[in-house]
Amino acid sequence: MKSTMSRALISIFIVVFLASCTRRVMYLSPTEVARLSAQSRIEVETTDGATVELRNAKIENRTLIGTTEKQGPVRLDFSSIKSARIERIDKTGLGLAIVLTGAAVVLAWLAIEAENAPSPPPAKCCPFIYAYDGESYHLDAEPFGASFCEGLKRAEWTVMEHLAETDGGYRVLLANELRETQYTDELSLLVVDHPAGLRVVPDASGGLHTISALQPPRSARNSYGEDLLPLISRRDGLPWQTDLERVDPEVRESLRDELTFDFQKPAGARTAKLLVNASTSLWGAQMGERFLSLYGDSLPDWYSEVDRHGPAWFKTMVWQSREEMNLLQIRVLTKNGWKTKGLIYGGEPFVSTDKAYALDIGDVPGETLTVRVTPPANFWSIDHLAVDYTLDSPVSVIEVEPNPGVRPKGPDDTAALKETDGSYLVMAEGCDPMGLSFAAPPAVPGTARTVILKASGYYDIHVQCAGLQPQRDLLRRFGSEHGSAIQFSMKEYLAWQAGQAANPRAAQKIVN
Repeated sequence: MKSTMSRALISIFIVVFLASCTRRVMYLSPTEVARLSAQSRIEVETTDGATVELRNAKIENRTLIGTTEKQGPVRLDFSSIKSARIERIDKTGLGLAIVLTGAAVVLAWLAIEAENAPSPPPAKCCPFIYAYDGESYHLDAEPFGASFCEGLKRAEWTVMEHLAETDGGYRVLLANELRETQYTDELSLLVVDHPAGLRVVPDASGGLHTISALQPPRSARNSYGEDLLPLISRRDGLPWQTDLERVDPEVRESLRDELTFDFQKPAGARTAKLLVNASTSLWGAQMGERFLSLYGDSLPDWYSEVDRHGPAWFKTMVWQSREEMNLLQIRVLTKNGWKTKGLIYGGEPFVSTDKAYALDIGDVPGETLTVRVTPPANFWSIDHLAVDYTLDSPVSVIEVEPNPGVRPKGPDDTAALKETDGSYLVMAEGCDPMGLSFAAPPAVPGTARTVILKASGYYDIHVQCAGLQPQRDLLRRFGSEHGSAIQFSMKEYLAWQAGQAANPRAAQKIVN
C-alpha cells in the first residue's frame, strides 16, 4: 500500500498552528498543495446539511472553489463548511479516502492561502492510526505522545470512534508521516460489549469505566473570572486554549492559566469519574523537539541515561509533573484545601480523545465538587470536561491481536505487536503505511459494542543537533527554576511569530 495515500493529506494539517482560543494561524506549503491533483475528489458537508462533491478544488480568499457535474462552478465560504471528505486515487488506481471532521481539523485543511504560505516547522508527534468505517479511513488515534525514547515508552488506550466491523473484522492503518522513526511494541484491540445506553471510556492506565449520567459543570471560569462554559461544556472541536495576547514572558504570573470548574455533587458521593477531552497543543508538540535540541551533541548520552532509568529519567519525571507541560494535575478542593487527585495525560494534537479519571472525593464536603487545573501557557487544548458519579457496570472484554500475514513476501511484522516485550515494529521515516486486520468476536446479544485501541511504544525524533554545543546552563535552570521552561517556550513562540510577521509571504490569520 502506497504511503502517498495518506501522507499528502495528513501533512496538510500537520503544519497547522493553533495560536489562541480565538485565532488560528494555518499553513500549507506550495509542494503540499501540488499533491492535491485533479484526481482528488472532495465531498463537503455544509452547515445546512447539504452535500457538495467538488473536483479541481482550490482556495481563494477564504473560499473553496470547485466544479460539480450538475451545477458547474461552486464557491463555498469557509464559514458554511462543516466537514470535508477527501478521496485520492493512488498510483495503483485504488480509491482511498480520509475524512476530516470537526471545526479545528476542517479549518486546518481549508483556511489557507496556499500561494502565500511558508513551510513552518512541523509538529512532532507519534504514529497516526486510521480506522476503517466500511467506506473511508479516519484518523482515530495518536498513541504514546511525548515518548521520545525507549525509557519514556508508555501504553495508551483510545476509543476507536470510527471503526466499524467489515466482513467479520476490523481494519486499521498504521502510518509514520513525520521526520522520525517509530517503534511500536504492542498493538491490539479491546472489544468491549456492554449494556446499551452506556459509554465505555478508558483511563490513562487502561482501566475501563462506564459512563451513564454525565453532568457538565455548573460553572467554569478562568483566573479573570470569565465564563468558559461555551468552550468546555460539550465536545465540539472548538477547545479552550491560552489567550496569548495576555501572556508576557517577563511576567511569570501570566505564564500559567488557572481554570476552575464547579460540579453538582450528590450528598454522600465518595468517588467521581472526571471525563476529560484534552490534548497537547501544536506548539506544545513542536516544543518537544526544541527542548531535545538543547542537549546538542550530548543528546545520545541523555537518551542512554533515560533508557536505563538513571538520574536523567527521575529528573525528567519530576520536571514533567511540576511544569505540567504533558501531565496536568487535577486539583480538587477538599475540607483541607486543594489536593492533587490525578494527572491528565496530554494526548497529541491531531486526535483529541476522551479519557476518564477516577477521583477519590470522600474528603470533599457539601454539594459542590470544585476542580482546578493550571495549564502552562500555550501547551494545552481543552475541549470538554464533565463528571459521572455512577458506579461502573460490568462489561465483557476480549483482546484481539492483529491477524498475521500483513506482508506475504516478507517477515510477519505482526509478531512484534503481540505484547509489550521490547520487540518492536519499526517504521522509518518515509516508509509505507501498514494495514492491519483483526477478527471481530461474536457479538453478545442485547449489548452494545465499543472498540478500544491498546498501543505501546516510543518514537525517535530526527533532531538536527550534531555538532551543536549542549545548553547546559539553560537545562540546569529548567530543572531548578519553576516556570523557566515555560518562559523559554513563550520566548521561542514570540520569536517564531515575529519571523512570520516579518515575512511578506506569511500565512493569513483566520478569526473564528
